Amino acid sequence: MMITAIKNGVYKERGLPQFGRQDVGISPGGAMDQFSLATGNALLENPDHAPALEILFAPTLKFERDGYFILTGAQHEGVQLSKPPHDGSSSPVSHATVSFAPKGSILSFGKKIRGFRAYLCFRPVEAPLPGKSITGRIRGPFDEVCRWVDPDRKIRVVEGPEYGILDKPFAFISQAWKTTVEMDDMGMRLAHTQDPLAHHATSMVSEAVSDGTIQLTPKGPIILLRHRQTVGGYPRIFNVISVDMDLLAQYAPNQLLWFKKVTLEEARTLARIKHDDLKRITQTMQP
Repeated sequence: MMITAIKNGVYKERGLPQFGRQDVGISPGGAMDQFSLATGNALLENPDHAPALEILFAPTLKFERDGYFILTGAQHEGVQLSKPPHDGSSSPVSHATVSFAPKGSILSFGKKIRGFRAYLCFRPVEAPLPGKSITGRIRGPFDEVCRWVDPDRKIRVVEGPEYGILDKPFAFISQAWKTTVEMDDMGMRLAHTQDPLAHHATSMVSEAVSDGTIQLTPKGPIILLRHRQTVGGYPRIFNVISVDMDLLAQYAPNQLLWFKKVTLEEARTLARIKHDDLKRITQTMQP
């Protein structure tokens, strides 16, 4: 183990999605916020497939090897790194900035102030890289490096296959929705803030679903997330576009969110912009 917990939290090791098994009921999965994982690995010069710790509730961690690390995704205040011989002193750790941790260092977190899932990416080394240090590399503030996010912070959707069952389709877009405690890596249930959706749904045969499928169940809409099932029997009224799936990963229970309807062509354009933003971050790493 390169990193161990000395105070428990809630976290998992996550990497890239694994495709090719949906025909046997296994979704691609992977990190819930893949942009945070990708940017962290890029600044560390890790392989794209290098796993990271996906953290919901922060533990206190001990580094069992020398290495560089970076925190992305959800942001905590008061993150501190205590280095051996642990004489009571510690140094602050900046978000989205590469730091070096000697073997035996202890990383502690303060209160979460933004987002829901944090990512700890790590690159083990026997010693600091000779003639080259990546300490201090900065991704930059999220709002400054990402051109693909909706200016109004809305989650963008396209019409789903059963969109036509809605009596008033605009009612979904025109009101705020609230995330609920019925949330996990498979999906999040939404609660309406104004009126429930009127529809004329009938029974249907189970059909394929994907990341971001919004199913209309008798208890209201559910957004399927990265670790969803592969088929479902509820109407698929909308689908969150691929670039906004990472944003959904940072919504905690009992938060408000709004939706915006876009076209397939707009979704494709945004996907290209997001790809270009990640490529730019990789090529313009700051020493």
